[in-house]
Amino acid sequence: MREMTCAPLDPLDLQILAALAHDGRISKVRLAEITGLSPTPCAMRIERLERAGYIRGYHADIDIERLGNLSQFIVMASLRNCTAEAARQFEAIVATTPNIVACDAVSGSNDYAMRIFARNVRHYHATMAPFLTMEIDYTTYPVSKTVKDRTRLNVTDLIDAPPPSSSVDHD
Repeated sequence: MREMTCAPLDPLDLQILAALAHDGRISKVRLAEITGLSPTPCAMRIERLERAGYIRGYHADIDIERLGNLSQFIVMASLRNCTAEAARQFEAIVATTPNIVACDAVSGSNDYAMRIFARNVRHYHATMAPFLTMEIDYTTYPVSKTVKDRTRLNVTDLIDAPPPSSSVDHD
């Protein structure tokens, strides 16, 4: 069970998270060497980070498109009548559809952004069919190439990144 309190992360915690994000299979001994900790305190930090929910799991980065010769689609969807019940219904369909691999609730002119893998256009249409019982508008974007995804993120760079510089002069 996850802890509800989140103690602030220190530089060693960030080092551990960065190393695990880069290589989830790294040994605790090697991780201890990288951080300058002995194995037991390093393992205790990992367990604390897991309990606090900073580490949600360990995964293999599998090339899904290559594995199954699948096509990828981004779908932007808007509920015509955006009620709590409509959102629950939409999210229930998403939760039970295995080839919808990601879905985010978003602000703006759309309510949701989904990432779908499908064998072909017919399979894509079958994936979208349950949503057609709802009053939604959606736009589909076939993905021609993934330029960057979050599996390649560098946690330390992300946390320590300076804000974008402003183009406004402050004289």
